[in-house]
Amino acid sequence: MTDEAWVDWSERWGPSTATRPDTVTVDVHSHLKVPESSDMAMPHLTPEDDPRTLFSSEESKALNHGFHESVDDKFTDPATRIADMDAMGIDLQMLALAPPQYFYTLEEEIATKVAVTQNDRIAAVVDDYPKRFAGVGSLPMRHADRAVAEAQRIHGLGFRAVQIGADVAGIDLDDPSFDPIWSTLADLGIVPILHPAGFTDGARLTEYYLVNVIGMPLSSTVALTRMILGGVFARHQDLRLLVVHGGGYLPFYVARTDHAFRHRPELRHHIDRPPSEYLDQVYFDTTVFAPPMVESLVERYGADHVLMGTDYPFDMGQGDPIAFLGGTNLTGEDLRLVMGQNAVRMFDLDVGRDDATG
Repeated sequence: MTDEAWVDWSERWGPSTATRPDTVTVDVHSHLKVPESSDMAMPHLTPEDDPRTLFSSEESKALNHGFHESVDDKFTDPATRIADMDAMGIDLQMLALAPPQYFYTLEEEIATKVAVTQNDRIAAVVDDYPKRFAGVGSLPMRHADRAVAEAQRIHGLGFRAVQIGADVAGIDLDDPSFDPIWSTLADLGIVPILHPAGFTDGARLTEYYLVNVIGMPLSSTVALTRMILGGVFARHQDLRLLVVHGGGYLPFYVARTDHAFRHRPELRHHIDRPPSEYLDQVYFDTTVFAPPMVESLVERYGADHVLMGTDYPFDMGQGDPIAFLGGTNLTGEDLRLVMGQNAVRMFDLDVGRDDATG
């Protein structure tokens, strides 16, 4: 592999080929690293704690290492990030952790300390650039009491979203132990953003980088399906969930799950409506790489349920998001909603763009 590969991955976040729109633009799916939290967590971790790495080939591990070294400033330096946002035509980014920093296997005390460190760093960046960034928190999900307390704390700091994995150290999100967290988030109006960190059973996904290519949306598909069938949305009717990568595979093939609901009693233990009806509480980003897939999400679930995301600054992200959405058949109010107005309303954002009319 030549050095040019790293350059290509880095420069994909360059100037947009599209004209800057006359509406606010919000990227709801971007990642920031907090190196000090990794330093705190690493002495307490084993390789098995990171399924994405565990089920990656040696080739993929080497490539990922080179990639992260080449774009580290994009993950950590707000000034570098803002320059890229300006080039892409992004007014504001939602700042969430890089998923490998969930560290869900940590014991209670260190897990809480790590989450506080991560959230305080994100809050500090937002405080420095309040018109360009909004905070997405992290919670010590395996420890419900601590997660509830941290959710309450960051709500006081102005956070209106938290990022969660598609499982918590192998525990599925429909597990009743998470109910206090869902209740708290719903009561506070904090939106969980579901972002996987690999796939827990990825032995067949090692080659070809399938642990990411297939494993990430598959992980979201399993998590979202289990949340629906496990009654999470039925029990917490005020809970709203944003799922990145277009929601995984379920939004495009939920008819099969509805069919099973009608014919198989196993699916009716916790819900009394077809699974697709619970997707009213679910929102999707646009990191799907094909304009017709965005069009399908809007057609099926409404423009008010689709939000622009990029996955910045990962190599698997959706570069040039304004041009990408310009390649869809969305126009007028639908396009304004997806590009930023949905995010402004959902997360109570103060974008502060003077020339935006939408």
